[in-house]
Amino acid sequence: MSRGYAQFVEIHVPPAVAWAAFTEEPWLRRWYGVDATVDPHRGGAFRVRLRDGRVRDATIDVWEPNRRLRLIYFPDADHLAAGDPGDAGPVVEDVLFDTKPGTRSTIVRVMGSGVPDGKAWDGYYTRLRLGWAYLLHELKRALEAGVAPDGAPKAAAGPAGR
Repeated sequence: MSRGYAQFVEIHVPPAVAWAAFTEEPWLRRWYGVDATVDPHRGGAFRVRLRDGRVRDATIDVWEPNRRLRLIYFPDADHLAAGDPGDAGPVVEDVLFDTKPGTRSTIVRVMGSGVPDGKAWDGYYTRLRLGWAYLLHELKRALEAGVAPDGAPKAAAGPAGR
């Protein structure tokens, strides 16, 4: 058996701006981790080194600009050592970018599945669920400040930068 999680946030920017912040390395370094590498296409790599040193390393399964991103994370050696390797399949995260009707706002949803429900995986599951709640609010704060990070295209600035 496995378990999932879902988090969302409404951000007062168009979907193209939210997408850029989720898929462009300068933006990812601003709100997500200290380093990021994105090979922007289906089958490409999506890698973020978090502030605590952990690395999230995924393969891009779906790449639909301004609409949907699906990331497949295969368990690393540390995760496999923590639990029964037989219960460890890939963790899948779907990220959806939806326009809120009648506004220029975007609702960003992160929905994850595939985390084993064994006790050894409880910490990992909690970090994902609570981590995304925190990170999506960091994304909102960064975008609504309206100042693009160094190296980001000017068009990717939020409301104050338009």
